[in-house]
Amino acid sequence: MAGILVTVGMGPWPFDRLIRAVEPLCAYHDVFVQTGASPVVPPCPHARWVPLDEMRRRLSDADIVITHAGGTVRLVQRLGRVPIVVARRRSLAETGSDRQERYLRGEERTGRVRAVWDVAELAGAVAAHTVFAAGVLESRPLPAAVSGAALTETLDRVSRRLLGRRPP
Repeated sequence: MAGILVTVGMGPWPFDRLIRAVEPLCAYHDVFVQTGASPVVPPCPHARWVPLDEMRRRLSDADIVITHAGGTVRLVQRLGRVPIVVARRRSLAETGSDRQERYLRGEERTGRVRAVWDVAELAGAVAAHTVFAAGVLESRPLPAAVSGAALTETLDRVSRRLLGRRPP
């Protein structure tokens, strides 16, 4: 039985479609759902909002993370993991733009995610996730960590360019 964390983020848009798709998983897995603005109540432990420290712990402890196509994707990747990602769709009134769909398409091509475009395929994605994630991690390793000094230099260089200033 896998420990699954489902998170839909902290924004004002409900993601009922994803929360409903998770319901069958609750019968076979240890699932916790952060439901956000959704009125849908899943048949497993859940909370609308989760404090940051608790979310970090849950992200670290989960065997599988299912998330919207937002900032949580990077948090999971930085833990050396591959999230299952479902994008909110503007066409379904789940968001006001198509940013999540564009983001997920890019991540699917170059990143380390398991994109699920049809929530009817979510249970299959969960069942195959261990093998899928191992393959992704083998073919797309994490980039090397950047030192604080290198990051500062890069940000300074970009800032100077944006402000039209020459280096000192």
